[in-house]
Amino acid sequence: MRIAIVDDIASEREQLSAGLGVQLARLSLDAVIFEYASGSDFLTAAGKERFDLVFLDIYMGNENGVDTAQALRRFDADCMLVFTTISTDHALDGFRVRAFHYLVKPYTEADLAALFD
Repeated sequence: MRIAIVDDIASEREQLSAGLGVQLARLSLDAVIFEYASGSDFLTAAGKERFDLVFLDIYMGNENGVDTAQALRRFDADCMLVFTTISTDHALDGFRVRAFHYLVKPYTEADLAALFD
């Protein structure tokens, strides 16, 4: 499984990566986690090799995760998409791009466990 974490804040990416590691180990799932600081960097990578699961922040400096998700959906309709953000303001936008889930920061280990279960 290929997982991408897209967030402009390094500490947020690291925290999520650690949490995902716990869940992957708990479920004995084999995955490689890639981290991206911008939606444009992620889209470049996703255009070359498909991801199975993407955790995408909505508020990223000059970029918007919803726009990144819309661009992703133009060439990958099957990737599971989870928004990770501080606000529920864009929950409806998440449905428009067929997001699988919407995690509001700060999320807990229990939130990640429920997502994987």
